[in-house]
Amino acid sequence: MEPTKNLEERIKRVEDMLEVQNLMGRYEYMHTAGMHKEVLDLYALKSADVSMEIAHWGKWEGPEAVRKAMVGVHQQAEHVQYGVMAVHALASPVIEVAEDGKTARAVWVSPGFESIPERNGELGATWCWCKYGCDFTKEDGKWKIWHSHVYRIFDTPYDQSWVETSKPGARRALVDTDWVPDELRGNRPTTYDHPYSISSLPEYVPAPPEPYKTFDKKKRY
Repeated sequence: MEPTKNLEERIKRVEDMLEVQNLMGRYEYMHTAGMHKEVLDLYALKSADVSMEIAHWGKWEGPEAVRKAMVGVHQQAEHVQYGVMAVHALASPVIEVAEDGKTARAVWVSPGFESIPERNGELGATWCWCKYGCDFTKEDGKWKIWHSHVYRIFDTPYDQSWVETSKPGARRALVDTDWVPDELRGNRPTTYDHPYSISSLPEYVPAPPEPYKTFDKKKRY
């Protein structure tokens, strides 16, 4: 891809990158505060193929499905009560804005920790590390999250290592989604879930975006 031709275009691209970074930062702060309804304002809900995919939980595609995922599933998983906490930091960003300025793509590594209710209603403490792969588009002149995909690295009780957790018969965290009612489940199957395992090799997924001219739907996260 040829370098941007003039200073104004170069400055605009840097501004777009900062706006995308701030957008995801706001997402994480709202998520930590349990503001799941407000998070919806950050999504491109005017796009028919707006989507959210979460590791082994499933994929929600379409505006109504994304609303179910954020307000329904997240609200149920982290229903407000004393002691609930979900913190996911954003690190190692790679952000590319399309040459046409209409879309952007980015990845982050996200170290996290959570205290959410377990099946017996008691709070459990877990380490939850993941990676984000996201596509962004503009709606009414503002950057919005278009496709968000959470790629699991590992989730494990705070007193166990990811090595211990991956062994057969180990006590695990969030290994199934039996608690999600049918009416809130994703309308598309999970496309990728490859958490750490003592019996597998790491994979280069999601691959950081390369510079690009215009969005290719075949490369969506």
